[in-house]
Amino acid sequence: MVLKIVRTVWPVMLTYVAIGAPCGMIMGQTGMEPWMVFALSSTFVTGSGQFMICNLWLAGVPAASIVASVAAISSRFALYSASITSHLTGASKSQTLAVAATLTEEAYGISLAKLVEGEDWGPRESFVLNVILIATWGVSCTTGAIVGAVVDVPTAIAAFVCTSLFICLLFSQRLSRGNVVAAVSGAVSVAVCKFLGLTNIAVPASVVAGMAIALACDAVFDGRGARDAR
Repeated sequence: MVLKIVRTVWPVMLTYVAIGAPCGMIMGQTGMEPWMVFALSSTFVTGSGQFMICNLWLAGVPAASIVASVAAISSRFALYSASITSHLTGASKSQTLAVAATLTEEAYGISLAKLVEGEDWGPRESFVLNVILIATWGVSCTTGAIVGAVVDVPTAIAAFVCTSLFICLLFSQRLSRGNVVAAVSGAVSVAVCKFLGLTNIAVPASVVAGMAIALACDAVFDGRGARDAR
C-alpha cells in the first residue's frame, strides 16, 4: 500500500522538496534550530503559513498580527476537513479525525479525487498519504535549515519561493469575476494600509477585504442577473 501511494504522489513529494528547502532556510534565519524546524514543519501543515510566519517575523511584525494573518489563510483547512470526511464512508470517528487533522492541500486533492471516483481508497490510504507528505515536508524543511546554516543564501531569494508559489496558484485559478475582484481588492487594500501607516494589519485586512468585496460583488451581480431573467 505504501509503495502504491508513493508511486501516486512522488511528483508532489519532489515539489515539497523544492519548496520546503527554502522554507527551512528562512526558518533557520529566524534563529530556529533544525530540531525546532522539524517539529514545527511536522505539526503545522500549511507551508504558506510557515513562510508567512518567518517573513513577518523577520520584518518585525507584532506577534498578534502574525497570528491573525496565518489564521486567516489557514482557515481553509476547516473546509477541507469538513468536505473530505463526508466521503469517508464506513470510517470510525478516530479514523476520520486522524485523516482530517493531518490533511495538506495536495493530500486533500488526491484523496478526494480517489474517493469521489470510487477507487480502492479509504481512510487508511488517506492517512498514510498524509503522513508521507508531512514527513517529506518536515525532512525537506529541516534539510534546508541545515544547509542554510552552512551556506549563506539571501533571505530575499529564499522568500521569493513562497511569492512565486502564490503567483502560480493565482494564475491557475479559474478566471472568474469573483477571483479577479478578490485579487484586485486585496492588492489595493495592502497598498492603502501601507500608505496610511497600518503596516501591522495590512495582510489580514487585505484578506478580509478581498473576500468580503468579492462576495458582495457576486451577490449583487447574481441578484441582478436573476432579476433580468425574470
